[in-house]
Amino acid sequence: MIWIGWTLVRSAITVDTVERMDKGALWQTFRRAVATCLLNPKAYLFVIAVYPQFLKPVYGPIWLQGLVLGLMTIVTQALVYGGVALAADRARATLTGNPTATIWVGRAAGGLLIAAAALTLWHGLAKA
Repeated sequence: MIWIGWTLVRSAITVDTVERMDKGALWQTFRRAVATCLLNPKAYLFVIAVYPQFLKPVYGPIWLQGLVLGLMTIVTQALVYGGVALAADRARATLTGNPTATIWVGRAAGGLLIAAAALTLWHGLAKA
């Protein structure tokens, strides 16, 4: 990982253009993403393991509490991932229009990879 980070730090990668996808391709990608999320067994295991701790009969019908928790999860996910999608669209426009920014983002990512690898190495050696 240090080598990959070092390579990124030394690189001068630029992105000139990123083509927009047509609406049909975007819709197909969205459907695949939804199917992937719905078929993820870890999400269901998480709900089964965590949600019951917050469901109490004294606060009303369990099914209603579960429904509220589910809706809260859906709204939170939509806000978080919707924000990420909007930020990514904005970043695409910024990075394709500014080659210097693209180079510095790549170098910063390389620096983060080096830092993460060094920290992991340090923790591993400290425990040995």
